Amino acid sequence: MQRARPQVDFLLLAIVLLLLLFGISFIYTASAMRAERDYGDSAFFLKRQLMNAAIALTVMFIAMRIDYHFYFRHATVGYGLAVILLVAVLLAPPSWIVRGSRRWIMLGGMQFQPSELAKYAMILYLSENLSSKKFDIKDFRNGLLPQLILIGIVGALIAVEPDLGSAALVVAVGVAMLLLANARWSHLALIGSAALAAVIPFMLRTAYQRERLTNYVASVFGDAQPQWQVKQSLISLGTGGIFGVGLGQSRQRLLFLPDPHTDFILAIIGEELGLIGTIAVVLLFAGFVIRGFQIAGRAPDRVGQLLAAGITVCIGAYAFVNAGVVMNLLPTTGVPMPLVSYGGSALLLNLFGVGVLLNIAGQAKRATVRPVSNFRNGQRFSRGY
Repeated sequence: MQRARPQVDFLLLAIVLLLLLFGISFIYTASAMRAERDYGDSAFFLKRQLMNAAIALTVMFIAMRIDYHFYFRHATVGYGLAVILLVAVLLAPPSWIVRGSRRWIMLGGMQFQPSELAKYAMILYLSENLSSKKFDIKDFRNGLLPQLILIGIVGALIAVEPDLGSAALVVAVGVAMLLLANARWSHLALIGSAALAAVIPFMLRTAYQRERLTNYVASVFGDAQPQWQVKQSLISLGTGGIFGVGLGQSRQRLLFLPDPHTDFILAIIGEELGLIGTIAVVLLFAGFVIRGFQIAGRAPDRVGQLLAAGITVCIGAYAFVNAGVVMNLLPTTGVPMPLVSYGGSALLLNLFGVGVLLNIAGQAKRATVRPVSNFRNGQRFSRGY
């Protein structure tokens, strides 16, 4: 029997490849000065990112061909492994501490960020649970509470690294999935109020988090200058104007803007390509989110819908929060821009997620049954399979 050719969602694939191309191009221009100073090779970070991209794209195309139901056989193990790695980071030796945070496992010349694995392990586990008849999401004790505990464990372990920005986003992704699974707003509002009452004192007790928050509020009301990196980011965007200063002509990359190839790469894009370039990146992510929800609405079953929606929300939320920080619309969080910022583990896991999303899209195209629900008119997931 002849094997069916895989159905590829070329629109989603094109959006992802364009974002990846933006990233690779501007990682070089943003990092060249620092790479020359620290490593004697202006293309040091570019070479590493090209290798990261080659590996991650291979993973994406493999994931695209694997039936997404396969991952649910190992969802419990994957979640458990992610939690173990998050705990291992907290017990890490002092040599693993970077800028006061324990976020990476460092073995030899390799670095891995467990929080990147944890968010996708959580999405998989939640998708399986929320699509199962074992859990009634409207029942607080026996349905919603177990899912909130799963989300809370991951969020808490990331928060104490400390990485409150990533922790907040991971929790937000989990809550979004609960809402899409028809959890009661009243339950989530009650839990959310209690969580805020616990988190805010924790933030105010941590010196650098308190400084970030108070400085941001003061800068919004014009009572203080933004933090140094945000100030340099705004200078970069302002210098770029509408059409930009030209490729490779950024001045802020000359060691003025900290981390220009990671958290603030959008500022370099905005400086060299202007407002047009910034809008192009934002529109690409908007297109990704729209297409991701379209795929979720057409998925063959409920578990596919929840998984596709979770991946879409995850990548979209990280992208728009990063853009908000770069433009001083949100407090500084240290969250990179998916598919664009420099990084190995983040790129690997995000492209794995894209590969799973592409597989769901392909199965939706081959499916002969009518999808159980969609996102038209804001409709949420309503039935099992």
